[in-house]
Amino acid sequence: MRPIPLALAAVCTAALTGVASQPLYAQEEASVNRVIEQLRQGQPAIGTFTRAARPDLDFAVIDEQYGDFDIDGVREAVVAIRAGSATPAITPVVRIPLAERDTPEEVVRQVLDAGASSVMFPDIETRAQAVSAVNSMRVGQASGADVWPLDPNGTLVAMLQIETLVGIANLDEILDVPGIGVIFLGPTDLAASAREDGPNAPRVDALVHQVLEACLERNIPCGYPIVASTPEDAERQTARRLAEGFKVLAVMTTVR
Repeated sequence: MRPIPLALAAVCTAALTGVASQPLYAQEEASVNRVIEQLRQGQPAIGTFTRAARPDLDFAVIDEQYGDFDIDGVREAVVAIRAGSATPAITPVVRIPLAERDTPEEVVRQVLDAGASSVMFPDIETRAQAVSAVNSMRVGQASGADVWPLDPNGTLVAMLQIETLVGIANLDEILDVPGIGVIFLGPTDLAASAREDGPNAPRVDALVHQVLEACLERNIPCGYPIVASTPEDAERQTARRLAEGFKVLAVMTTVR
């Protein structure tokens, strides 16, 4: 798998044209975080998993969930992602290791100090984990930065992933935690948790929409990963998910 080619920027733009949407939150001064800026304007945020500079993206996810945590690699990736980008810069998002889910404070401090402006927390299953995730982004920031939308002027986004049946069972309690910027689904892991064949199974699709509807009711942006085989497939999937109400999409294509 590799990030989408630059040509897909036009595809995503075409898919977004004509999509009617309203701002999720009251308009504020322009943010340095492109995810926040897009959502404030009622527009989707489009990104992918990459460590390279990509001017066509709103955000780029640096994935540290698997393997040994490499803070030096995170710093290098943040510099590469921000290189040559416009203002507001592409938002570097770091997905932290699953092992740090329950006590994320130290690793979150490191990635924020490295220049990340959003953090993705994998496999959130309980209210306590959600509280720890949000709180870890609020403590001890020398810059005074804070999480959005809890702080309307905040520049940091906490993205919490829902990836299991346990997380869905506790969804209402999780969504009640103040300060969640985005709920991001993990359909492949959700399929494994539900013992289904894959993310396109009807039951998994129903679970995905259960989470989406709960987020829409609470005005919390919901995100989804798109894995496409071609730019045309990416266009179709992007248009579908936007029409359903998803606000944050990580779009990737596979290499055959």
